[in-house]
Amino acid sequence: MKNLALILSLCLITLACSKEKYFDGPNYFEDNFETYSQYQQLLPAEDQLWSYTQITLEGSNITVDSTFAHTGNKSLKFYGVGTTDETLSKCSMTKQKMAFWEGETVRLTGWYYLQSTDTLDGWLFLMDIEEQAAIGAGPGMRIAMVENKLRIEHNFNEKDILQTPGQEVEFPRNEWVEIVWEIKLYQKTEGTVKLYQNGELIINTTGNTTLPKDLLYFQQGTKGMYSSCEIGLTANSSSQPLTLFVDDVKFEKVN
Repeated sequence: MKNLALILSLCLITLACSKEKYFDGPNYFEDNFETYSQYQQLLPAEDQLWSYTQITLEGSNITVDSTFAHTGNKSLKFYGVGTTDETLSKCSMTKQKMAFWEGETVRLTGWYYLQSTDTLDGWLFLMDIEEQAAIGAGPGMRIAMVENKLRIEHNFNEKDILQTPGQEVEFPRNEWVEIVWEIKLYQKTEGTVKLYQNGELIINTTGNTTLPKDLLYFQQGTKGMYSSCEIGLTANSSSQPLTLFVDDVKFEKVN
């Protein structure tokens, strides 16, 4: 038993020393959806483009829309039915096997058009960054819309990051809106979070924990990095069906 524990400890130490090489991946990806005619073309083998979709409820779908775009002639259209029970309505697209490491600043950009005038009776998530794991995904951070205002929610034990009370900016409907999200990644309270909406800085915080603590590799945890970026209706707890167009997406390390 002692020998087994020693071997496991040595394996973990060796893997920890080489994890950046072992979990290597690109730190830049962009897509304007101009070259596709159907969404299945976004999902070639070996994660060459996008990695997978999440569609949890029957009736939801993802299509390449050739009649509506921010730039060019096409965008990605997400239609998600509303939920009437505890099952979240998900209709999203994910890029995996990227590599954004502790100490780096990652920027996620996308143009969003939410085709709705309804007041949502739940939470709507629009963009996630996390670490893929052997089962599901590791904990990360997400952009949420609550009462028509964007906030940052942690999928680990940290408080939500809200806009300054009394100075909140509502999210426009039925028009293209640019979302730019910058995160300096730290497991300690050295991280920063900035969120821009149509060029306006609506969240700007320092002293944040922006990565959860490491857990055993291939289990739930981040290994001091994020590798998965998700767009679309990444989770919707409201009863209303929603249509969302997304265009001109970019994930990148900026420093």
